[in-house]
Amino acid sequence: MEIIVQDAVSALAAHVGIPLDLRGGSCELLVGDQPFSISHDAALERLVVSALVADDLPPAPSRQLVCDLLNLGFGMMLEGSGSPAVARDPETGFLAAFAIFPLATLSPAEFPEAFDKFAAFATALADRLDAERAGMSVTPEGEPPADGEPPAFAPGLISV
Repeated sequence: MEIIVQDAVSALAAHVGIPLDLRGGSCELLVGDQPFSISHDAALERLVVSALVADDLPPAPSRQLVCDLLNLGFGMMLEGSGSPAVARDPETGFLAAFAIFPLATLSPAEFPEAFDKFAAFATALADRLDAERAGMSVTPEGEPPADGEPPAFAPGLISV
């Protein structure tokens, strides 16, 4: 399994053009100004990709935002590996997006594309949470919704 981890991280490093080293069990990289973490969980034989997407929920989150965040859990349950989810640290309030890639089904050659999809998802979610905090409703593309209703940010968009 260790070779799969090395191959996946090497493929991602070649894809993003910077060296990545998981020898300590994890590494971090920036995509734009968004930090991402990749961790090797040897005990559970998986790679976990995560990103801090907000310091906390907006003070009065919209019903649509809450529903969209809850719907992510079903994506992970139904689609499995690589589907994104969101968790909130009860002590700090931080919201993190994450995706889990079991080593048994991880394709090192496909990992860079899966990371790109996750990075796009996490960045769009961070933008959506920022907009909601500012009292704006926006679509995933950043345009105000035509009918006044905030759309879902397509939780299934990142399925791999």
